Amino acid sequence: MKLNIFPARMEVKEMRKEVAQLQNAISILISNAEETKTHVGNAYQDYKSAITELCKKYEGTADWGVLQVGNIIDIRSAFIIGQGIKAVSEAKESRELKFINEFIKHNDLDEELPQDLAKEAELEGRCLVRLIPNSEKQQIDVRFISYNTTGYTVKTVKGDYKKYESVKYRDTENQQDVTIPAEEFVYKKFSGRISKVNDVMPKVAKVLTQCENLDKALYDWRRINGLFSTPTPVIECEDSASAQTLNDKINPPGKPINWKIGKLLILAKAKFSLVGADVAGATALEKEIIANAKIISGATGVPVHFLGYPELMSNRSTSTDLFEFINASTNKERNIWTGFYEELFYKALIMARDNFQTGFDPDKNAVKAQILDVTDAKIQELATVWLPLYNANVVDLDYMLGKIPDIDPDRVKKANEESAMRMFESIRSQEEQTEEDEVNV
Repeated sequence: MKLNIFPARMEVKEMRKEVAQLQNAISILISNAEETKTHVGNAYQDYKSAITELCKKYEGTADWGVLQVGNIIDIRSAFIIGQGIKAVSEAKESRELKFINEFIKHNDLDEELPQDLAKEAELEGRCLVRLIPNSEKQQIDVRFISYNTTGYTVKTVKGDYKKYESVKYRDTENQQDVTIPAEEFVYKKFSGRISKVNDVMPKVAKVLTQCENLDKALYDWRRINGLFSTPTPVIECEDSASAQTLNDKINPPGKPINWKIGKLLILAKAKFSLVGADVAGATALEKEIIANAKIISGATGVPVHFLGYPELMSNRSTSTDLFEFINASTNKERNIWTGFYEELFYKALIMARDNFQTGFDPDKNAVKAQILDVTDAKIQELATVWLPLYNANVVDLDYMLGKIPDIDPDRVKKANEESAMRMFESIRSQEEQTEEDEVNV
């Protein structure tokens, strides 16, 4: 049997006209599709928009990805800065070290500020603070400057991207341009290319799309679950007349419905069933959620159980392995923060010397920074690596104690000496008691 697509009386000329119009319409559709292409793997391809969106998600004002980004930023910043910072110096009684310890307390660097700065650096991929002399308290104030708020630009010495010359931005509140010289600020970037000073994309900003997709999949999953919980009763009848008759019996005209699920229903020549949404869609969403969680975890170093999916952990995973994973992914940032605080201490001493005539010499009596990071893996390393090396006289006590955060080697030595003296006195007392007993015998 031959299928006749076009009317029998349609002429060949008209057929060709119809085909030409169809081809033209298809060409227009293809052209429009190419021009309006919006599907990309990364929706945030410039630094400013990425940082702005990252901040919105952390602050809880974005449409999608709020919970995921908030967890990631808080967890990463907590692991990066550990238990805080500590100032150390070879000249333990120096005036410089004493001033820096007071400087730390004055600026809350022994409390919440290191954590807050680490959080801001995770949001912006960089950290800029300004040092301001405080004549009243004879101290130096530290003030954070946000890139997201000011859009500042760091200017380098011509031909040397490592030497910062100044920072410039527009103060919109006072409607004036601000320039900060190098001696009054400390600037560090935590991602991006080494030679690009201002073009910095935060690590978490690279998975903003995945965070949004995960959140959207959760929303779709919730909607499908809503459909699963309300299946629709369906009664199949032989014809429309039977369907109308049955409907009138179940739901009489002018009266409220008098039947609901749970009541007995006897039908003649009718098939009753409950119809719900297909579970295949929910399974696909579940796989998408898991895939996005794994991608986010791999990119940020945050284990999946911190993202709310402990069931994804392997049986071989241990708490030590998981903490090692995030410690390894944040090790670079900790090293940068160490350099940040050492530069901060140095410039604070210089500024105090120039403004308060303190006579500090930060080159002679350098003050270093130590991030206090005590973990199970660190304790295990001390027990299995450094203690045996110390017992074998490969390293001295000072070197081994230097591997323990937040410890005073001098205090340990003093405690050891006191313990040794007590032991010596105890042995001597025992010997004297033994000699006295022998005399009495």
